[in-house]
Amino acid sequence: MSPYLLKTVIATALVAVGLVSFFSMMALQGRTERKGDPARLRRVHKGAGLIFLLLLVPLVYLGERFVKEMGDGLSTRAVFHFVLAVSLVGLLLLKVLIARWYRNFLKFAPGIGMALFVMTLVIYIITAGFFLLQKAGG
Repeated sequence: MSPYLLKTVIATALVAVGLVSFFSMMALQGRTERKGDPARLRRVHKGAGLIFLLLLVPLVYLGERFVKEMGDGLSTRAVFHFVLAVSLVGLLLLKVLIARWYRNFLKFAPGIGMALFVMTLVIYIITAGFFLLQKAGG
């Protein structure tokens, strides 16, 4: 399996888990009428977040290897991907810190979570989406 295909498969799972995490919190905090058990929705969000983090680790590793191999020869798309990916890791770390130790900032966690999900989608579209379009086109 090529590294691009491997990254695409892992990234697709990352987006799927991100969707679960995103919609569990949207259902918990964004709806006026309660649908489902709040404790269960929090557990789903926390579990999906942990899986998200675990899926992100191999993507960071493979991405780091790719950047080392390419050196200064990165395309513009790859530079955007790198900058967004580093920002995504930083935001994820910030959200984990807030949820675990800096609970006075918990009011910012939903906004950070939405930004994480949007950044994940953007990174996926500019890289995995591009890769899939190339494969489908020939």
